[in-house]
Amino acid sequence: MISLSSILAVLFLILGLILSLYGVWTWSDSMYEKSLGWNLNLIWGGVVFSVGVLFGIGNRIATRFPKEPNP
Repeated sequence: MISLSSILAVLFLILGLILSLYGVWTWSDSMYEKSLGWNLNLIWGGVVFSVGVLFGIGNRIATRFPKEPNP
């Protein structure tokens, strides 16, 4: 059975990758003048991708070391 954390990990990884690629693709666009020159698409794409990695690591730990039921 697929866990919710694995589904969320894949969704966050895909969304972060798309957002980061868009930030790289529009690197020298004039829209970044409004945000003081910060490429927010690239920054938040990296943050979202990192959250996806954390979900994936948490899922691997949870499946490798399952909780034992209390007697």
